[in-house]
Amino acid sequence: MPTSKDTNPRLCSTTKWMHLLFAIAAIVTIAFAATAQTPAPPSKTKEDTTTSVKAEPLSGAELWTLNCNRCHMARSPSEFTAAQWQTILMHMRVRANLPAAQARELQKFLQAGAGK
Repeated sequence: MPTSKDTNPRLCSTTKWMHLLFAIAAIVTIAFAATAQTPAPPSKTKEDTTTSVKAEPLSGAELWTLNCNRCHMARSPSEFTAAQWQTILMHMRVRANLPAAQARELQKFLQAGAGK
Protein backbone atom coordinates (compact mmCIF):
# COMPACT_ATOMS: atom_id res chain seq x y z
CA MET A 1 0.00 0.00 0.00
CA PRO A 2 1.62 3.33 -1.06
CA THR A 3 2.22 5.97 1.55
CA SER A 4 2.21 9.75 1.09
CA LYS A 5 5.98 9.60 0.69
CA ASP A 6 5.56 7.34 -2.35
CA THR A 7 3.31 9.74 -4.26
CA ASN A 8 4.55 11.41 -7.40
CA PRO A 9 5.37 15.11 -6.65
CA ARG A 10 4.51 16.04 -10.23
CA LEU A 11 1.08 14.48 -9.88
CA CYS A 12 0.51 16.39 -6.63
CA SER A 13 1.46 19.63 -8.39
CA THR A 14 -0.93 18.88 -11.25
CA THR A 15 -3.70 18.01 -8.81
CA LYS A 16 -3.22 21.28 -6.92
CA TRP A 17 -3.31 23.20 -10.22
CA MET A 18 -6.55 21.48 -11.25
CA HIS A 19 -8.12 22.20 -7.84
CA LEU A 20 -7.20 25.87 -8.28
CA LEU A 21 -8.79 26.02 -11.73
CA PHE A 22 -11.96 24.31 -10.51
CA ALA A 23 -12.19 26.74 -7.59
CA ILE A 24 -11.76 29.69 -9.96
CA ALA A 25 -14.46 28.34 -12.26
CA ALA A 26 -16.87 27.84 -9.35
CA ILE A 27 -16.32 31.34 -8.02
CA VAL A 28 -16.81 32.91 -11.45
CA THR A 29 -19.97 30.88 -12.05
CA ILE A 30 -21.43 32.02 -8.75
CA ALA A 31 -20.46 35.63 -9.44
CA PHE A 32 -22.12 35.63 -12.85
CA ALA A 33 -25.29 34.08 -11.45
CA ALA A 34 -25.46 36.87 -8.87
CA THR A 35 -24.83 39.65 -11.39
CA ALA A 36 -27.36 38.24 -13.85
CA GLN A 37 -30.12 38.92 -11.34
CA THR A 38 -29.34 42.61 -10.87
CA PRO A 39 -31.97 44.96 -12.29
CA ALA A 40 -31.26 46.92 -15.44
CA PRO A 41 -30.20 50.55 -14.91
CA PRO A 42 -32.88 53.16 -15.51
CA SER A 43 -33.09 54.41 -19.08
CA LYS A 44 -31.34 57.66 -19.85
CA THR A 45 -33.29 60.80 -20.55
CA LYS A 46 -32.73 62.93 -23.61
CA GLU A 47 -30.57 65.30 -21.52
CA ASP A 48 -28.20 62.54 -20.44
CA THR A 49 -27.57 61.21 -23.93
CA THR A 50 -26.60 64.55 -25.47
CA THR A 51 -23.50 64.99 -23.30
CA SER A 52 -21.55 61.82 -24.02
CA VAL A 53 -17.83 61.79 -23.36
CA LYS A 54 -15.55 59.27 -25.00
CA ALA A 55 -13.77 57.31 -22.28
CA GLU A 56 -10.08 56.45 -22.32
CA PRO A 57 -9.30 52.74 -22.69
CA LEU A 58 -8.58 51.08 -19.36
CA SER A 59 -5.05 50.03 -18.45
CA GLY A 60 -4.15 46.43 -17.67
CA ALA A 61 -3.94 47.22 -13.96
CA GLU A 62 -7.41 48.81 -14.00
CA LEU A 63 -8.83 45.82 -15.89
CA TRP A 64 -7.21 43.49 -13.35
CA THR A 65 -8.89 45.37 -10.52
CA LEU A 66 -12.30 45.61 -12.18
CA ASN A 67 -12.55 42.12 -13.63
CA CYS A 68 -10.34 39.75 -11.65
CA ASN A 69 -10.10 41.11 -8.14
CA ARG A 70 -13.85 41.30 -7.71
CA CYS A 71 -13.99 37.49 -7.63
CA HIS A 72 -10.46 36.43 -6.71
CA MET A 73 -8.15 37.23 -3.85
CA ALA A 74 -5.63 39.89 -4.83
CA ARG A 75 -2.77 37.98 -6.39
CA SER A 76 0.55 39.30 -7.52
CA PRO A 77 1.32 39.00 -11.25
CA SER A 78 4.65 37.43 -10.20
CA GLU A 79 2.79 34.44 -8.73
CA PHE A 80 2.67 32.72 -12.13
CA THR A 81 4.95 32.63 -15.16
CA ALA A 82 4.09 34.43 -18.40
CA ALA A 83 3.06 31.12 -20.01
CA GLN A 84 0.81 30.26 -17.06
CA TRP A 85 -0.84 33.70 -17.20
CA GLN A 86 -1.50 33.19 -20.91
CA THR A 87 -3.31 29.91 -20.20
CA ILE A 88 -5.22 31.31 -17.21
CA LEU A 89 -6.27 34.39 -19.16
CA MET A 90 -7.41 32.29 -22.12
CA HIS A 91 -9.83 30.41 -19.86
CA MET A 92 -10.92 33.35 -17.74
CA ARG A 93 -11.49 35.67 -20.73
CA VAL A 94 -14.44 33.53 -21.76
CA ARG A 95 -15.85 33.38 -18.24
CA ALA A 96 -15.40 37.12 -17.62
CA ASN A 97 -16.72 37.99 -21.10
CA LEU A 98 -13.74 40.25 -21.84
CA PRO A 99 -13.41 41.83 -25.28
CA ALA A 100 -10.22 40.95 -27.17
CA ALA A 101 -8.66 44.42 -26.75
CA GLN A 102 -9.16 44.33 -22.97
CA ALA A 103 -7.82 40.79 -22.77
CA ARG A 104 -4.65 41.89 -24.62
CA GLU A 105 -4.12 44.81 -22.21
CA LEU A 106 -4.68 42.56 -19.22
CA GLN A 107 -2.29 39.96 -20.62
CA LYS A 108 0.43 42.61 -21.16
CA PHE A 109 0.04 43.75 -17.54
CA LEU A 110 0.17 40.23 -16.09
CA GLN A 111 3.05 39.04 -18.25
CA ALA A 112 5.10 42.19 -17.58
CA GLY A 113 5.09 41.36 -13.87
CA ALA A 114 5.19 37.57 -14.28
CA GLY A 115 7.54 35.39 -12.28
CA LYS A 116 10.30 33.41 -13.89
